[in-house]
Amino acid sequence: MTDEKTPIDPTHAASIDTSPFVASGLDLRQLVLEQEIRTDASRVFAAFADGPSFEQAYGPDRHELRADIELKIGGKYEWLFDGVTGSNGCQVLSYVPDRMISFSWNSPPTQAANRLKRTWVVVELSPVEGGTRVRLTHLGFGEGPAWQETYEYFEAAWKHVLSTFKANLEG
Repeated sequence: MTDEKTPIDPTHAASIDTSPFVASGLDLRQLVLEQEIRTDASRVFAAFADGPSFEQAYGPDRHELRADIELKIGGKYEWLFDGVTGSNGCQVLSYVPDRMISFSWNSPPTQAANRLKRTWVVVELSPVEGGTRVRLTHLGFGEGPAWQETYEYFEAAWKHVLSTFKANLEG
């Protein structure tokens, strides 16, 4: 807790660069997917919020897979599919342990027009009988053909991520 005599030290907080985000306001194009996973919310949350847990949930046999996640506002949020490339430069935007995490996200390297721009993802967890419902909302897509390609890419990619998490977390 601070007061007038105790200044906030900005060197202790990671900043979030908002300049790469292209969308804002109430009318946002969004992709929403849901998946039920027969395990508790803490394991699902860990898959999204902890590097080693992500690696186990997404690719337990993929030795090149790596995740660099610093669970703090402004912390790194990088899934590196070949150990080097993936969501480089993305950040944690908010979280509530075992209930929600949001993070900035970028396009894959094959989509150079949007690679340096950012969208954001919100993952919400809720208990259901026998497990956890995951609701993933990806927002902030821009306009035009390159953004349509990005949207379609993530429509398939997030389905793959959620089904892979389901298989590995339930197995």
